[in-house]
Amino acid sequence: MVDIKKPDDHIDLVWIGSGSTQRYLEEALPILERLADRLPRLRLKIVADFDLPSQRLNTLAVRWSEQGESKQLSSAHIGIAPMPDNAWTRGKCGLKVLQYMAAGLPVVSSPSGVNGKIVEHGVNGFLAEGLEEWKVAIGRLAPDPDLRKMMGEAGRRTVVEHYSVEETCCKMLEALETLSGDL
Repeated sequence: MVDIKKPDDHIDLVWIGSGSTQRYLEEALPILERLADRLPRLRLKIVADFDLPSQRLNTLAVRWSEQGESKQLSSAHIGIAPMPDNAWTRGKCGLKVLQYMAAGLPVVSSPSGVNGKIVEHGVNGFLAEGLEEWKVAIGRLAPDPDLRKMMGEAGRRTVVEHYSVEETCCKMLEALETLSGDL
């Protein structure tokens, strides 16, 4: 993994998505704005097809591109995945969280759906519900580069050990061998 330079003047929370999930970020914005009141170096980097300006939180909109996605994620400090717990979000695949972890970022995520299984609370990130838990999680990660690095490395291991192409192929092969033995 190439070590991408992260800005020293900001602590970038990164969110990647599209207009179809923009409402999840909009719903979390008041929480992030309150955090920015306590952590003035906090900035929200939005890698998407929209901008979400705020008077209280510094934002940086970055147009998503396949070529730039990896660099934009890797150059941030913390990946965030806020979303409500409902039937739709329980069926989502956790891609955003896996992308952050693959980029070596610690994650702060709502425990909705599979995200609650991918994120090991306190190991590769934090699971957070409500203002207080988001404040605690980001408040711990933002000022602590060693904790961010440790959790980011744990997240990379999670992706490699459980979600990489190689690991997925092995699981598929095992499943197919089990099925062929049943025939």
